[in-house]
Amino acid sequence: MNFQALRLIARPRRRYRTYIAVTLAASICAVAGNVSPSAAAESNPPEIERAKAEPAEVRVLGDTVYYTGNMSKASSAAFDAAVAGIRRGQITRIVMYSGGGDTVAGRHVARWVKSMGVVVEVDTICFSSCADYVFPAGRARVIRADAFVGWHGNERQFAVLAARHGVSLEDELRRFAPKALSAEQQDAFLRELGETLKVTQKDEADFYAQLGLNDAFAVCAVGDEQEERFGFAGRKGWGFSIGDMALLGLTDTVYLGDGSYEKNSVGFLKYLVQISARECLALLK
Repeated sequence: MNFQALRLIARPRRRYRTYIAVTLAASICAVAGNVSPSAAAESNPPEIERAKAEPAEVRVLGDTVYYTGNMSKASSAAFDAAVAGIRRGQITRIVMYSGGGDTVAGRHVARWVKSMGVVVEVDTICFSSCADYVFPAGRARVIRADAFVGWHGNERQFAVLAARHGVSLEDELRRFAPKALSAEQQDAFLRELGETLKVTQKDEADFYAQLGLNDAFAVCAVGDEQEERFGFAGRKGWGFSIGDMALLGLTDTVYLGDGSYEKNSVGFLKYLVQISARECLALLK
Protein backbone atom coordinates (compact mmCIF):
# COMPACT_ATOMS: atom_id res chain seq x y z
CA MET A 1 0.00 0.00 0.00
CA ASN A 2 1.17 3.52 -0.78
CA PHE A 3 1.23 5.07 2.68
CA GLN A 4 1.33 8.62 1.32
CA ALA A 5 -2.18 7.96 0.07
CA LEU A 6 -3.38 7.37 3.62
CA ARG A 7 -3.51 11.12 4.09
CA LEU A 8 -6.63 11.07 1.93
CA ILE A 9 -8.51 8.67 4.17
CA ALA A 10 -10.05 11.21 6.50
CA ARG A 11 -11.17 13.50 3.71
CA PRO A 12 -14.75 13.57 2.43
CA ARG A 13 -16.11 10.72 0.35
CA ARG A 14 -15.81 12.72 -2.88
CA ARG A 15 -12.06 12.31 -2.53
CA TYR A 16 -12.28 8.50 -2.58
CA ARG A 17 -11.91 8.43 -6.34
CA THR A 18 -8.55 10.17 -6.05
CA TYR A 19 -7.54 7.76 -3.34
CA ILE A 20 -8.75 4.77 -5.32
CA ALA A 21 -6.66 5.78 -8.33
CA VAL A 22 -3.57 5.73 -6.13
CA THR A 23 -4.69 2.54 -4.38
CA LEU A 24 -5.14 0.56 -7.59
CA ALA A 25 -1.49 0.98 -8.56
CA ALA A 26 -0.32 0.54 -4.98
CA SER A 27 -2.43 -2.59 -4.49
CA ILE A 28 -0.91 -4.18 -7.57
CA CYS A 29 2.46 -3.59 -5.95
CA ALA A 30 1.20 -4.96 -2.64
CA VAL A 31 -0.06 -8.20 -4.16
CA ALA A 32 3.38 -8.83 -5.59
CA GLY A 33 4.61 -8.08 -2.10
CA ASN A 34 8.38 -8.35 -1.72
CA VAL A 35 9.04 -5.36 0.56
CA SER A 36 6.91 -2.63 2.06
CA PRO A 37 6.80 0.73 0.21
CA SER A 38 8.61 2.43 3.08
CA ALA A 39 11.38 -0.16 3.06
CA ALA A 40 11.58 -0.03 -0.73
CA ALA A 41 12.10 3.73 -0.64
CA GLU A 42 15.08 3.22 1.65
CA SER A 43 16.63 0.35 -0.30
CA ASN A 44 16.02 1.24 -3.94
CA PRO A 45 19.27 1.65 -5.87
CA PRO A 46 19.76 4.71 -8.12
CA GLU A 47 18.63 2.95 -11.29
CA ILE A 48 15.28 2.13 -9.72
CA GLU A 49 14.82 5.63 -8.31
CA ARG A 50 15.49 7.11 -11.75
CA ALA A 51 12.82 4.82 -13.19
CA LYS A 52 10.33 6.33 -10.71
CA ALA A 53 10.94 9.98 -11.64
CA GLU A 54 7.71 11.98 -11.35
CA PRO A 55 6.69 13.31 -13.72
CA ALA A 56 8.54 11.34 -16.33
CA GLU A 57 11.08 13.06 -18.56
CA VAL A 58 10.02 12.67 -22.18
CA ARG A 59 12.24 13.78 -25.05
CA VAL A 60 12.09 13.39 -28.82
CA LEU A 61 15.45 13.14 -30.54
CA GLY A 62 15.43 12.37 -34.24
CA ASP A 63 13.27 9.33 -34.85
CA THR A 64 13.25 8.24 -31.18
CA VAL A 65 11.12 9.05 -28.14
CA TYR A 66 12.89 8.67 -24.78
CA TYR A 67 10.63 8.08 -21.76
CA THR A 68 12.29 8.05 -18.33
CA GLY A 69 10.25 7.80 -15.15
CA ASN A 70 6.91 6.96 -13.64
CA MET A 71 3.54 6.43 -15.29
CA SER A 72 1.03 8.93 -13.95
CA LYS A 73 -1.42 11.63 -15.00
CA ALA A 74 1.38 14.21 -14.87
CA SER A 75 3.69 11.94 -16.87
CA SER A 76 0.97 11.43 -19.49
CA ALA A 77 0.68 15.20 -19.83
CA ALA A 78 4.45 15.48 -20.33
CA PHE A 79 4.30 12.65 -22.86
CA ASP A 80 1.45 14.22 -24.83
CA ALA A 81 3.26 17.55 -24.95
CA ALA A 82 6.45 15.93 -26.22
CA VAL A 83 4.81 13.90 -29.00
CA ALA A 84 2.22 16.47 -30.07
CA GLY A 85 2.06 16.75 -33.84
CA ILE A 86 4.09 13.60 -34.51
CA ARG A 87 2.67 11.55 -37.37
CA ARG A 88 3.00 7.84 -38.00
CA GLY A 89 6.30 7.11 -39.73
CA GLN A 90 8.23 9.98 -38.13
CA ILE A 91 9.18 7.91 -35.07
CA THR A 92 10.62 4.42 -35.30
CA ARG A 93 11.17 3.56 -31.64
CA ILE A 94 10.44 4.52 -28.06
CA VAL A 95 13.12 3.89 -25.43
CA MET A 96 11.51 3.09 -22.08
CA TYR A 97 13.21 3.47 -18.72
CA SER A 98 10.26 3.09 -16.37
CA GLY A 99 9.31 1.39 -13.13
CA GLY A 100 5.63 1.60 -14.08
CA GLY A 101 2.91 3.26 -12.07
CA ASP A 102 -0.70 4.12 -12.86
CA THR A 103 -2.39 1.54 -15.08
CA VAL A 104 -4.57 4.00 -17.00
CA ALA A 105 -1.53 6.16 -17.76
CA GLY A 106 0.37 3.07 -18.86
CA ARG A 107 -2.32 2.16 -21.38
CA HIS A 108 -2.41 5.75 -22.59
CA VAL A 109 1.24 5.59 -23.66
CA ALA A 110 0.82 2.05 -24.94
CA ARG A 111 -2.05 2.97 -27.25
CA TRP A 112 0.10 5.70 -28.79
CA VAL A 113 2.90 3.15 -29.26
CA LYS A 114 0.49 0.76 -30.98
CA SER A 115 -1.00 3.47 -33.20
CA MET A 116 2.44 4.64 -34.31
CA GLY A 117 3.74 1.14 -35.00
CA VAL A 118 7.05 1.75 -33.21
CA VAL A 119 9.59 -0.59 -31.65
CA VAL A 120 9.80 -0.59 -27.86
CA GLU A 121 13.38 -0.62 -26.59
CA VAL A 122 14.05 -1.17 -22.89
CA ASP A 123 16.85 0.75 -21.23
CA THR A 124 17.67 -0.70 -17.78
CA ILE A 125 14.07 -1.37 -16.63
CA CYS A 126 10.52 -1.74 -17.90
CA PHE A 127 8.42 -2.91 -14.97
CA SER A 128 4.80 -3.04 -13.82
CA SER A 129 2.59 -0.87 -16.07
CA CYS A 130 5.45 -0.43 -18.52
CA ALA A 131 5.74 -4.21 -18.92
CA ASP A 132 1.98 -4.81 -18.73
CA TYR A 133 1.06 -2.41 -21.53
CA VAL A 134 3.84 -0.48 -23.29
CA PHE A 135 6.18 -3.41 -23.90
CA PRO A 136 3.47 -5.61 -25.50
CA ALA A 137 2.23 -2.71 -27.65
CA GLY A 138 5.44 -2.45 -29.64
CA ARG A 139 5.72 -3.54 -33.25
CA ALA A 140 8.80 -5.38 -31.98
CA ARG A 141 10.67 -5.40 -28.68
CA VAL A 142 14.33 -4.85 -27.83
CA ILE A 143 15.93 -5.38 -24.41
CA ARG A 144 19.31 -3.74 -23.98
CA ALA A 145 22.22 -5.55 -22.36
CA ASP A 146 21.61 -6.08 -18.62
CA ALA A 147 18.16 -4.45 -18.78
CA PHE A 148 15.04 -6.29 -17.64
CA VAL A 149 11.30 -6.49 -18.23
CA GLY A 150 9.37 -7.58 -15.16
CA TRP A 151 5.78 -8.24 -14.18
CA HIS A 152 3.95 -8.37 -10.87
CA GLY A 153 0.29 -8.14 -11.80
CA ASN A 154 -2.29 -6.05 -13.61
CA GLU A 155 -5.87 -4.99 -12.93
CA ARG A 156 -7.31 -8.46 -13.60
CA GLN A 157 -5.30 -9.79 -10.68
CA PHE A 158 -8.09 -8.98 -8.22
CA ALA A 159 -10.48 -11.34 -10.02
CA VAL A 160 -7.74 -13.97 -10.34
CA LEU A 161 -6.99 -13.81 -6.63
CA ALA A 162 -10.67 -13.93 -5.66
CA ALA A 163 -11.10 -17.10 -7.72
CA ARG A 164 -7.99 -18.68 -6.20
CA HIS A 165 -9.11 -17.86 -2.68
CA GLY A 166 -12.70 -18.96 -3.31
CA VAL A 167 -14.17 -15.62 -2.23
CA SER A 168 -16.19 -12.87 -3.87
CA LEU A 169 -14.43 -9.99 -5.57
CA GLU A 170 -15.73 -7.66 -2.87
CA ASP A 171 -14.22 -9.81 -0.12
CA GLU A 172 -10.91 -9.92 -2.00
CA LEU A 173 -10.91 -6.14 -2.41
CA ARG A 174 -11.60 -5.74 1.30
CA ARG A 175 -7.99 -6.73 1.91
CA PHE A 176 -6.99 -3.39 0.39
CA ALA A 177 -9.42 -1.19 2.31
CA PRO A 178 -7.38 0.93 4.77
CA LYS A 179 -7.88 -0.32 8.33
CA ALA A 180 -8.02 3.25 9.59
CA LEU A 181 -11.40 3.74 7.90
CA SER A 182 -14.60 3.16 9.85
CA ALA A 183 -16.83 0.26 8.78
CA GLU A 184 -19.13 2.70 7.00
CA GLN A 185 -16.20 4.36 5.22
CA GLN A 186 -14.77 0.97 4.23
CA ASP A 187 -18.10 -0.01 2.68
CA ALA A 188 -18.20 3.26 0.73
CA PHE A 189 -14.59 2.79 -0.33
CA LEU A 190 -15.29 -0.76 -1.55
CA ARG A 191 -18.36 0.30 -3.51
CA GLU A 192 -16.42 2.99 -5.32
CA LEU A 193 -13.40 0.75 -5.83
CA GLY A 194 -15.67 -1.90 -7.32
CA GLU A 195 -17.27 0.65 -9.65
CA THR A 196 -13.88 1.97 -10.70
CA LEU A 197 -12.57 -1.51 -11.41
CA LYS A 198 -15.54 -2.35 -13.63
CA VAL A 199 -14.55 0.53 -15.88
CA THR A 200 -10.78 0.13 -15.79
CA GLN A 201 -10.77 -3.67 -16.08
CA LYS A 202 -12.99 -3.45 -19.15
CA ASP A 203 -10.61 -0.88 -20.61
CA GLU A 204 -7.70 -3.22 -19.85
CA ALA A 205 -9.48 -6.20 -21.44
CA ASP A 206 -10.30 -4.11 -24.52
CA PHE A 207 -6.66 -3.03 -24.72
CA TYR A 208 -5.35 -6.61 -24.76
CA ALA A 209 -8.04 -7.59 -27.27
CA GLN A 210 -6.83 -4.80 -29.57
CA LEU A 211 -3.33 -6.23 -29.32
CA GLY A 212 -4.63 -9.76 -29.91
CA LEU A 213 -2.96 -10.93 -26.70
CA ASN A 214 -3.85 -13.05 -23.69
CA ASP A 215 -2.70 -11.12 -20.62
CA ALA A 216 -1.40 -14.24 -18.84
CA PHE A 217 2.18 -12.91 -18.81
CA ALA A 218 1.08 -9.93 -16.71
CA VAL A 219 -1.08 -11.68 -14.11
CA CYS A 220 -0.31 -15.38 -13.78
CA ALA A 221 2.01 -15.42 -10.76
CA VAL A 222 0.26 -12.97 -8.44
CA GLY A 223 -0.42 -13.83 -4.81
CA ASP A 224 1.36 -14.95 -1.69
CA GLU A 225 1.07 -18.61 -2.61
CA GLN A 226 2.96 -18.10 -5.87
CA GLU A 227 5.58 -15.92 -4.21
CA GLU A 228 6.34 -18.76 -1.84
CA ARG A 229 6.27 -21.39 -4.60
CA PHE A 230 8.67 -19.56 -6.89
CA GLY A 231 10.84 -17.94 -4.22
CA PHE A 232 10.08 -14.27 -4.79
CA ALA A 233 11.73 -13.14 -1.56
CA GLY A 234 13.90 -10.12 -2.28
CA ARG A 235 12.75 -9.90 -5.91
CA LYS A 236 10.40 -7.40 -7.50
CA GLY A 237 8.48 -9.76 -9.75
CA TRP A 238 8.75 -12.40 -12.44
CA GLY A 239 10.15 -12.59 -15.93
CA PHE A 240 10.44 -14.94 -18.89
CA SER A 241 13.08 -16.08 -21.30
CA ILE A 242 12.89 -14.68 -24.83
CA GLY A 243 11.52 -18.01 -26.04
CA ASP A 244 8.83 -18.10 -23.37
CA MET A 245 7.83 -14.52 -24.15
CA ALA A 246 7.23 -15.63 -27.73
CA LEU A 247 5.07 -18.52 -26.52
CA LEU A 248 2.98 -16.00 -24.58
CA GLY A 249 2.49 -13.81 -27.64
CA LEU A 250 5.37 -11.38 -27.14
CA THR A 251 7.05 -12.29 -30.40
CA ASP A 252 9.80 -10.35 -32.20
CA THR A 253 11.67 -9.73 -28.96
CA VAL A 254 15.47 -9.64 -28.93
CA TYR A 255 18.10 -9.25 -26.23
CA LEU A 256 21.17 -7.18 -27.11
CA GLY A 257 23.48 -8.53 -24.43
CA ASP A 258 25.84 -11.48 -24.60
CA GLY A 259 24.36 -14.91 -24.01
CA SER A 260 20.77 -15.62 -23.06
CA TYR A 261 18.64 -12.89 -21.53
CA GLU A 262 17.41 -14.78 -18.46
CA LYS A 263 20.86 -16.14 -17.59
CA ASN A 264 23.04 -13.15 -18.35
CA SER A 265 21.09 -9.93 -17.84
CA VAL A 266 22.28 -8.40 -14.57
CA GLY A 267 18.89 -6.77 -14.11
CA PHE A 268 16.97 -10.01 -14.62
CA LEU A 269 19.17 -11.93 -12.20
CA LYS A 270 18.98 -9.20 -9.55
CA TYR A 271 15.29 -8.31 -9.65
CA LEU A 272 13.27 -11.15 -11.19
CA VAL A 273 12.29 -14.76 -10.65
CA GLN A 274 12.13 -16.76 -13.87
CA ILE A 275 9.02 -18.74 -14.66
CA SER A 276 8.19 -20.56 -17.87
CA ALA A 277 5.30 -19.97 -20.25
CA ARG A 278 3.97 -23.43 -19.39
CA GLU A 279 4.01 -22.66 -15.66
CA CYS A 280 2.40 -19.29 -16.25
CA LEU A 281 -0.49 -20.66 -18.29
CA ALA A 282 -1.03 -23.54 -15.87
CA LEU A 283 -1.46 -21.08 -13.00
CA LEU A 284 -4.52 -19.58 -14.71
CA LYS A 285 -6.35 -22.83 -15.46
